Amino acid sequence: MKPSFAKSALLMFLALRAGDFVSVAAGMWFVPRYVSADEIGAVLPLTSFATLLSLPVFALAMAVMRETACLAADGDRGRIKSLLRGVFIATAVATAVLVASVWSLVPRFTAAMNVPSLSAGALAAAAALLGCAAPVYTDALQSLKRFIPLACIEAGGAVARAAVLVLAMPIVPLAGYFAGQAALPLFRIGASVAALRRDLRVASAPYWNRAAAGRLALAFLAILAYQAFPMAASLVEQTVLRTSLAQVDSAGFYMASRFSDFLNYLTYPLLLVMFPFAAESARRGGSTHMFVIKCSAVTLAAAALAAAAYARFGANLLSLMPHGADYADYSRLMPLLTISTALTACQVFYTNAEVSAGRFSFLLWFVPLHAVYPAALLAAARVRAPGLDGMVWWFTAASTARFLFASAAVAISRVRRASLSSTCLCAA
Repeated sequence: MKPSFAKSALLMFLALRAGDFVSVAAGMWFVPRYVSADEIGAVLPLTSFATLLSLPVFALAMAVMRETACLAADGDRGRIKSLLRGVFIATAVATAVLVASVWSLVPRFTAAMNVPSLSAGALAAAAALLGCAAPVYTDALQSLKRFIPLACIEAGGAVARAAVLVLAMPIVPLAGYFAGQAALPLFRIGASVAALRRDLRVASAPYWNRAAAGRLALAFLAILAYQAFPMAASLVEQTVLRTSLAQVDSAGFYMASRFSDFLNYLTYPLLLVMFPFAAESARRGGSTHMFVIKCSAVTLAAAALAAAAYARFGANLLSLMPHGADYADYSRLMPLLTISTALTACQVFYTNAEVSAGRFSFLLWFVPLHAVYPAALLAAARVRAPGLDGMVWWFTAASTARFLFASAAVAISRVRRASLSSTCLCAA
């Protein structure tokens, strides 16, 4: 029996709650408890920096997921086996090359971010590299709609990450945090390989030829552009925050943004499940936009409720964190950051659905938008630092623009589809 979208989304939502519990504990308790106030603001830029460097591996994973989802929709597991064999080898080689190149860049960036611990920078890079390599393995399960083993892997990875955080952070706070971040994808890789052995216990069928390699390369380059520009924009945001504001303001932003990030706990399982279903729907000539609309509606409703709660009780919630009372004034940012995160999530639903369908025309507005915005932010910061509140409004304006472009694209596509259906009916 084929898994339904709703049941699969519910399963992944429940399974990922264990990982979310660890993420909440890490962001709201471990980091404020053990990491010094002058280093808290470096957590986000270090993470953004390392993730951007590991982008090629992540783009490869996403391109392979789309290809695997299409093959799985056709029931072609022999070709999936041949595809994954080649990709696993390429991933291992690419990761080794990236580790060597990143090692030379880490000391410069950690110095620029005022982080004295070189080990923290190295572990941040390792966590990001592993985090971008792991989807090559977990996405194979996702595209095969093997959500039960995927749920078990997510729960087990949460336990492994929690154990490392508990053991390491009291000894080496910032480095221990990134060691915990690295433990999760390491567990995902090992467990996914074990889970895939059953699915791929079939005879190999030829996959690799010039047409297949060209198709995969084209998807890789498009996805690379799709991921590189927002990651670079995020790095600019976090770098400007860290370097143009007082350290207490960057720490305050970190503390307040933990409450807006809860939306990721809702949107991530929706994205996990939506991708293979949207790919299959597009493969069969159906629409992918109903997935986008439903997921966006749920996200916006949750964000509206949370923003209202934060406006009333934000300072009280912030004071529950270790040393949180010291940052109570920053609770004013929580409602706006939540709405900004929700608007960006809606754009991600749309663009991921387009990628799953192999449609990349959205890059015509997506790339310029993500190029102009960080350039304008950098220019504004050099002329006159906008201050923390001003920067949050910058972030919200960018999120709103992304949301409006995605909404317009969905509306135009639906009108065209309705017009085409009407034309076909008239012709019949």
